[in-house]
Amino acid sequence: MQIVKIIGGLGNQMFQYMFYCWLNQVHGNVKVDISEFKNYYQHNGIELENVFNINLRAIEAGYNDFVQIKDLKPLFKIRRKLGQLLFHNPNLFIKGTHFCAPLYCGYYPCLKNDNTDKYYDGYWQNEKYFDSVDIKSVFKWSNLSFATIECAKRMIEENSISVHIRRLDSVINFKHLLYFLRLRLVWRVASKSYYVRAIREMEKRVDNPVFYIFTDNILWVKHNIHLAENMIIVDWNRGNESNQDMYLMSQCKHNIISMSSFSWWGAWLNDNPDKIVISPKKWAPRFINSMDIIPDKWIKM
Repeated sequence: MQIVKIIGGLGNQMFQYMFYCWLNQVHGNVKVDISEFKNYYQHNGIELENVFNINLRAIEAGYNDFVQIKDLKPLFKIRRKLGQLLFHNPNLFIKGTHFCAPLYCGYYPCLKNDNTDKYYDGYWQNEKYFDSVDIKSVFKWSNLSFATIECAKRMIEENSISVHIRRLDSVINFKHLLYFLRLRLVWRVASKSYYVRAIREMEKRVDNPVFYIFTDNILWVKHNIHLAENMIIVDWNRGNESNQDMYLMSQCKHNIISMSSFSWWGAWLNDNPDKIVISPKKWAPRFINSMDIIPDKWIKM
């Protein structure tokens, strides 16, 4: 029995689900653990179900599945909680009595040949895990709003460029204060200079570009990013409709992403064969090598 934990926001859920598909193709008899969503308030719940109509309940691990994995003992649970608190779920996999914390986004082909019982706890942010999966048929949006559909039509007609500006400073509720502090201490935030240089690079490479801005801090954008008439701030997708920003990013001709799995997927799902994607050279978290997450064809800046 192998179980893949699914947690986090939409982008991370997509990585974890692709990792599940990869494991299931190789080994079969793989299930998912979605139990922690019962007390998880940082994002919009199990968005794989709400956005893509993926039936996770049909592959959810039950009690009899968990008991097959002998290493899910109290000691492991304590270490796992410490890992969540300090490192925001680094990749963890269990084999026998051995506890490993490998590189954050590394690819481990050895897992193809290892069908022993495991509980996989991590994000698995590497495209090599889903190179044999038909992702476009898995991640299909439904219930798009009229505003999103109309915006997508304009993007297709223009030399549209998505710019995802993630500031991580929108969490002001005391209830989420520890979560906010952990984000600031552990995760990098792309600087103003990164966005300025990325935008200038796009202006050199693309004729008549139109920049579509996706952000969690509109005020910061207005004070720091100056693009005059060719800048459009996408500000209507909020709450349970925020996933539609990823769809719109995927409809742009080119992409400037932040240190975010959300905009990573927006760029990766972009079908333009000539797309230009600019990504931060250094990803997150601060103290772990995570270069494997960035595809070779993308520009690292």
